[in-house]
Amino acid sequence: MKSTKLHLCQQRTHPEASRSCLGCQRGFTLVELLVVIGMFSIVMAAIYSVFVRSNRVYISQEEVVAAQQEARSALEILGREIRMAGLIAADNQSGGLDMITAAAWAANPDSAIEIATVDVANRTTILAFKSDLDDNNETDAVRYVYYHSDHTTASRRNTLYREALTWSGGAWADPSGTGEQLFLENIQNLTLTYQMADGTESTAPANLEDIRGVVIDLVAQTAHAVEPYEGGKFVRTRQLISNIQIRNLGLS
Repeated sequence: MKSTKLHLCQQRTHPEASRSCLGCQRGFTLVELLVVIGMFSIVMAAIYSVFVRSNRVYISQEEVVAAQQEARSALEILGREIRMAGLIAADNQSGGLDMITAAAWAANPDSAIEIATVDVANRTTILAFKSDLDDNNETDAVRYVYYHSDHTTASRRNTLYREALTWSGGAWADPSGTGEQLFLENIQNLTLTYQMADGTESTAPANLEDIRGVVIDLVAQTAHAVEPYEGGKFVRTRQLISNIQIRNLGLS
């Protein structure tokens, strides 16, 4: 009984201590909770925005790198084959055991380069030449066709196709039986500028025998529209230029 009276007495004597004890147990108010939720939402929105932006940049760079690598690999093959144009196998030369007597694509049977022109009507750029690409004593006739972005066939637009024939047994034939094959896609533009024997340049030379080199100007584009660092989506491009000197022309 005495202890109860003492406790009540302490509460009356020290009211501040009682109020402090009750305050420790009251928790957060609704306003405080809303403020915390608002601040948390702002921080999370900022983090999400940075993540999305970084992810878009990563995807964009991946697309650009892929387009550039594919174009560079194709350009290396194209340049290597053009550089060897005019390398006719010994048996296929004039007076040989299996002399070439017919053109593969156009021009004369003994022409190293048969086609080098821009076909405005059909919206194509064509280069065709002869060379013993495999060094197997059988001459190959290779034709590259670039289909412009406004070509009538939508599926062929912005693509480069390759076709190869082999001279054997007195005739040109396709040993693989595959015909024209897709060589490179996603090409925004391809320009072939021919360097002539007199030092001039032309995209459609009149005299194919005077060609001594080719400047390949290729603009590759991403397969899909990607988001840049700022703004909306659009196709990104990379330009590659290669100067090819043909080794087997103009030697005589």
